[in-house]
Amino acid sequence: MRGDRVDVRFAAAAARGAGRVAAGDAEGEVTYLELEWLADDIARRLSGRAGAGEAVAVRARRSAAVAGAVVGVLRAGAAVLPLEEGHEAGLQEFLMREAGCAVVVSDCGLLAEEIPVAKVGRFVVAVRPVPRRGCEVPEGTAFLALPRGGDPGRALGVRPVGHAEVLGWVDGCVGSLGAGVGDVWSFFHSLSLDVGMRELWAPLLSGGRAVVVDRETACNAGAFAGLLAREGVTVATQLPSAFARWCAVGGGGRLPGLRHVLLWGEPVREALAERWRGAGTGGRALVWQVSQEGSLSLV
Repeated sequence: MRGDRVDVRFAAAAARGAGRVAAGDAEGEVTYLELEWLADDIARRLSGRAGAGEAVAVRARRSAAVAGAVVGVLRAGAAVLPLEEGHEAGLQEFLMREAGCAVVVSDCGLLAEEIPVAKVGRFVVAVRPVPRRGCEVPEGTAFLALPRGGDPGRALGVRPVGHAEVLGWVDGCVGSLGAGVGDVWSFFHSLSLDVGMRELWAPLLSGGRAVVVDRETACNAGAFAGLLAREGVTVATQLPSAFARWCAVGGGGRLPGLRHVLLWGEPVREALAERWRGAGTGGRALVWQVSQEGSLSLV
């Protein structure tokens, strides 16, 4: 059904709260309406260049604006291949060949042979030499992810992730937590990872606010905890290995506003949650393990 799409759900959330802050980073904040405008502009620029059955690479910094670029590609009918500026050029070329990307939306530069054709806000739309199709992009695909659990430097290919798969995870988490417009979620992970593709949409499809965690802060558990405290984050998403580092520094300060910590993608040891509760950092925050489908179980 057409309504079971990330971009359609986002448009509905934006219509309900156009003036609310949708996301923020170190440079500032953007509202739902501003992301809608960006998405519409990018979708128009992609018209005739990309559509159903195709993938568009989104090479983007971790920023408050990245959701607008992703929604714009989805609104054009294409799937998103998420790339980061930190990915080596050779890896990016490999992944784009695998996905058959002939178009790139980037806010962090272009690679050789990419020709800019439009500028939309901070993003440049560029075309690439028509590639040989590396994989099929099935109907209903939202994203093309790196292999689950693989080393990105030795990626074997990309994996289609459907709109239904993303929305099922979001609906499961949001529904179980009773999350809504008053909640502030951390956006910690790369969009090229499964967990990154999901954690961004949980706040944005439920009317909440996403706080972008830049790469430097993500690598420093104390700095991450400080960001959560300053921004009043109520829901934090972590891989258990990153959560262990967070617990090791005592959480980096008290977080009375934190309600939930979602652990995903790796096995969770019970001792880890006990260490968190013993530190008392998160107040009454509950620690959950989230399944691939979005079901939650208390740790």
